[in-house]
Amino acid sequence: MSFAQDVKHEIANMDASANALKAELYGIVKLKSNLIISDRTLVLEFVMSSLSLARRIVYLFRKVYQVNLEFLVKEQKKLDYKNLNYLKTHERVKEILQDLDIIDEEFNFVEGISSQYDEDKDSVLRGMFLARGSVNDPSKANYHLEIVCNQSIECAYVVALLKGFDIPSKTVSRNKGEVVYIKKGEAIGDFLKIIGASNMLFYYENERIKRDLNNVVNRVINCDMANSDKTLKSANASLDDITLIQTTYGLRGLSVRLDEMVQLRTAYPEASLQELSNVSEEVLGRYISKSGIAHGMSDLRDMAKSIRGRGGKND
Repeated sequence: MSFAQDVKHEIANMDASANALKAELYGIVKLKSNLIISDRTLVLEFVMSSLSLARRIVYLFRKVYQVNLEFLVKEQKKLDYKNLNYLKTHERVKEILQDLDIIDEEFNFVEGISSQYDEDKDSVLRGMFLARGSVNDPSKANYHLEIVCNQSIECAYVVALLKGFDIPSKTVSRNKGEVVYIKKGEAIGDFLKIIGASNMLFYYENERIKRDLNNVVNRVINCDMANSDKTLKSANASLDDITLIQTTYGLRGLSVRLDEMVQLRTAYPEASLQELSNVSEEVLGRYISKSGIAHGMSDLRDMAKSIRGRGGKND
């Protein structure tokens, strides 16, 4: 199974209070159900490929309303297509939809999300994720979790609901519907915690920590390589300056400060300024700070620059 399927399988086997189960069922019915009028009879239908979701819906209807659903599996002919699970009921459909606050007494659909579930928002969110949610495996793809809504008003509700849990989200319109999505790894972990996917949360956080650690290590390695290249380039430039000065003037007439810089650089041709400072007492018999070495190398550079400006002639 995929990571998203594992998450749904875990939360589809949760137990909860009667109110929480009803709120979860509401979230599923709101996003996943089809209402059909057949021979003047109302039929509530669900179609899905997930067997765990199908079993959860059957369980919720039986637990909350003592209603049994018809269960039919339709086999797909193509090998890459999953079988479809059809759930149907014509029993007390109007009563159930009214009790869930999906339709009113006049048989009009209630827009948006019902306020009767304000105390069980996490359960509504769990139901919506079960119905039309997905999440990437953190070990294989970019961080991404989404819930597909039927209407923009539902989309706005999910965004507001997530904001109430301090989870930032964004929306986008696609052919399949209005999509609420989360891109931040930490926020996705918080979402899994809220909907009750504790076991998959442990897996998710473990993979996220490994992934983020690898990213940090790679950044450090890249930074070290860049610094090494920069140090080597600077050291080679100093050696070129010393060679030019030696060829033009010789090194015997240099000031004490410049002579010390020549000794350090020629003794340790690939060392950084800090490394030269660390060995200065060993090489010269006295300690010179990194800043002092930087100024000394700058003086060497200025001297070489002056020579190059005169065309390398010894006046």
